[in-house]
Amino acid sequence: MGQVSVGVVPDAAQSRALELPAEASAVVVGAPGTGKTRTIVERVRRLVIDGLDPDALVVLTATRQAATDLRDDLGVAVGVATAGPLARSVPAFAFQIVRAEAVRRGVEPPRLLTGGDEDAIIRDLLDGDAEDERDGRSRWPDELPAHVRDSRGFRAELRAFIAECTASGIDPSTLAARAVREGRPAWRAAASFMSEYFAVRDAMRGAHRDAAGLIREAVEIVSHRGIPQLRVVLVDDAQELTAGGVDLLQACRARDVAVVAFGDPDVGSGAFRGATPENFARLAAGRDVVVLDTVHRAEARHAPLVSAITARIGAVGLVAHRRAPEPDAPMVGVRALALRSRSEEFDAVARLLRERHVHHGVPWEECAVIAHDSRQVTALEAELAARDVPTATSGTGTSLGESPVVRDLLRLVDLAARPGETWERDEVIAALSGAGLDAVDQRRLRSALRQAFPRDGEPVSAWELLRSAMLHPAELALLDLREARRAARVADTLRTVADLIADGATAHELLWASWEGSGRERALREAARGHGPLAAQADRDLDAVVALFQAAKRHGEREDGTTPVVFLRGILDADVGDDRFVPPPVSGAVRVLTPAAALGTEFDTVVVAGVQEGIWPNLRVRGGLLDTWRLPFDDPAVADALDRRRGVLHDELRLFARAVSRARELVVVTAVDDDDTGPSPFFELLPEAEGAPPEAAHPLTLRGLVARHRRALTDPRTAENDRRRAAGQLALLADAGVAGADPDQWFGIRPPTTTAPLRDREVETIRVSPSRLETLEECQLNWVIADLGGDASSATAGIGTIVHSALEIASPDEESLWRAVSARWSELEFESAWRERAERMRARDLVRRLARYLRDFERDGGRLLGAEPRFEVELAHDDADGRIVLSGAVDRVELRADGSVVIVDLKTGKREPQTDRAVTHHAQLAAYQLAHEHGAIPAAAGLPPGGAMLLVLRPTAATKDYAAPRQPPFGDDERVAFLGRVRGAARVMAGSSFEAPFEEHCRDDHSFGLCRIHTIAAVSAT
Repeated sequence: MGQVSVGVVPDAAQSRALELPAEASAVVVGAPGTGKTRTIVERVRRLVIDGLDPDALVVLTATRQAATDLRDDLGVAVGVATAGPLARSVPAFAFQIVRAEAVRRGVEPPRLLTGGDEDAIIRDLLDGDAEDERDGRSRWPDELPAHVRDSRGFRAELRAFIAECTASGIDPSTLAARAVREGRPAWRAAASFMSEYFAVRDAMRGAHRDAAGLIREAVEIVSHRGIPQLRVVLVDDAQELTAGGVDLLQACRARDVAVVAFGDPDVGSGAFRGATPENFARLAAGRDVVVLDTVHRAEARHAPLVSAITARIGAVGLVAHRRAPEPDAPMVGVRALALRSRSEEFDAVARLLRERHVHHGVPWEECAVIAHDSRQVTALEAELAARDVPTATSGTGTSLGESPVVRDLLRLVDLAARPGETWERDEVIAALSGAGLDAVDQRRLRSALRQAFPRDGEPVSAWELLRSAMLHPAELALLDLREARRAARVADTLRTVADLIADGATAHELLWASWEGSGRERALREAARGHGPLAAQADRDLDAVVALFQAAKRHGEREDGTTPVVFLRGILDADVGDDRFVPPPVSGAVRVLTPAAALGTEFDTVVVAGVQEGIWPNLRVRGGLLDTWRLPFDDPAVADALDRRRGVLHDELRLFARAVSRARELVVVTAVDDDDTGPSPFFELLPEAEGAPPEAAHPLTLRGLVARHRRALTDPRTAENDRRRAAGQLALLADAGVAGADPDQWFGIRPPTTTAPLRDREVETIRVSPSRLETLEECQLNWVIADLGGDASSATAGIGTIVHSALEIASPDEESLWRAVSARWSELEFESAWRERAERMRARDLVRRLARYLRDFERDGGRLLGAEPRFEVELAHDDADGRIVLSGAVDRVELRADGSVVIVDLKTGKREPQTDRAVTHHAQLAAYQLAHEHGAIPAAAGLPPGGAMLLVLRPTAATKDYAAPRQPPFGDDERVAFLGRVRGAARVMAGSSFEAPFEEHCRDDHSFGLCRIHTIAAVSAT
């Protein structure tokens, strides 16, 4: 960000502003880059030289960040020590006035409510309103139902409504009278709500005020008593003043304080909080107006673009500073890019920023990316960081509770503060996830708990076992698993924090115990020491943790009456980000910010990204739920005549003018132009849009350079000279230690660590599973990937598992089966609520079909002999093949009315064979028959075989509830053939190479096999 120069030769207009008498009040207006802030600093310097006491003047800014940035320049300008900072934000100035008056009167000094505090109070009161509605009492009109009032957007609008009422001097009784007069039931409800809000705020320990209330109180104090020691007030960016801020400055002028306001109403960005151009015009009414007419920034090269934008803004208040647009004026240093996709836009922005840094020597902090809203800022920060561009955001940003690391710490405290029986499943899962246990780890832990602590009688869900283990860590100590040890650490931390809460520990102490118990310090510290996106994310996580501890420390110091647990829960639930006392570091990083956060900034290079149709300009009218915009108009007819959509367009033009006017050298505006979206109409004001430059394909990073040379070296179409050059460049990069440059680090270059068979037949038993036999015969590669742990289970597979379990333990009626399925339903994980509802309906249908089969089975005189019996059949030992064991589990062993035994395998999938002919050679059914013949199923021993059968619960025929294809009993030829298949499978399982039927299976769009990875060119040469 640029620095303000002190002591430079001013132009004629700046000289007029500097030569104003010390006691004179005036308004100084100028376009962006005309030197308003520089003139303020120079005027302060001259006033002090002329004998004005530095403590008798103050410079006001719109935000605390702007005041912080200005203080160093002012300190250098005056050259003497001062009693306090010379630059303050308007709320800070009001706070100083109100606090001084409280000290004079001997009452408690005021305390400022943060945005998060206000939101928490409003949320609690709205929750109370929702409870009243359930009891039949409601103050809100029907058009504002509970689900609307529960939204973050409604709370934000209600906060703005209360602030506007306070700034305009509208108390609840006045608002209620206007609501009746104008027929607005929402205002009548808001008046009642405001009364409760003020009562709650006043009842808090300490004299709490919100920002609007502070300014209104300061206006009353200055109007009655003045500020004896104050003689001069200078205001920077006065276009950002709210109505209350203007009232405060007018009160100062009425008490003979000289007020000189500098601003440009054409770049205002505070319309959403009541900072309108009309306020600036009211400040200038009846005062001298000095116009700064010489643009210094970028040597006025960008002035034609700014003029073209501001000429389309309605003339509200002051327009004397506007320059007439020149239709044919060249726009030097301005580029427009229309990209083919969001990904290409991110690539192009990253490449451009790196070009400025690497080729032109521009420091990272002299570059900025400006986007319309915070969602775009968040996406840009993440995407640019992933492309090796260091980034930092500005402004209040998101709440602390939105940081994953912070959220994990706060959830631990929240769980520890509550009885175990109130813990929800998702809360415990989140606590374990925060400790590093992913979904697979947690599934393995639940399975181990179920095996270690079997329950008799009614089935107990794995979730209940997990909650019990978290409440009693000794249960986890009995499991010799890495996952159990990590879960035990979480359980011990919960117990430690609970003990601290009982002992009255502070919020800082509770967080410290959670942080130490989480074990994340070392991992984050090590990650932050590296380079690249992961290191940048670790830095952000650590910054968020530090900010959390700072907030906890302040809570302990201010003693606002809330308990530590309530305070920490407030952070966890907060939707509003509070201003940080420590500004984010910007050295060595590109600033990513919104136009509002760009107030008072200046950069060498500015990229205005994401200027899309429908996003910029965003013509959605704000404040519609409560008609906040009507509050300043006492006459409803005047408000009805207002063209609000036109006003919103002008506000969007002001934001765009501010964004493009921040650069000294280069302005680049980007947008995506594809089938779904297009550039904003603002592109009509820019030079002709370009596409992505060819060099954008190379990201201009060391990783990108390595990838480029590796591609050239390994591509057979590359010319020999280019390949030789690429090899030389890679050698240089490898000598410098750049990751990925050394061929020894390339995938597939190193020889295999071993070529030994997967299993040693001489010492190891080859176990053949019936369920995997056909998979192996279909595709050996698919089988081995799954066998080595590459198979990811799904919710669909999980539903089949719990339906099988219900068949084993439940009574054969539909309700009993469904209760058994419901008891284990919480073990399944779904991506969304709608998916869970759809799968629940499907599971219910499966249970219905299963119950129908069981009823038909009993009607036909069948009897169940056993469910889920396990079997093992050892084949005759062969020195060549080794020891082979066929093992598995049978779903049902049924005795039919004719006295024969039929072994049933339940299937819940969609692609199962459904005719007798289709299962003639079915491997699973054949394996079950072989087990029966060898007496490996005790319940069926000695009974005549009746074959084996599939029970398919999702048949193709819509008229059938199930299909039951049967495989006839073994004959000699079938037995010999199947034994040959088992031995052949065992030889494959013990092999060292595995075949993939590429054309027959791996490329089949309906197979969904794990072997499909083999079809990706980057993985396999095939």
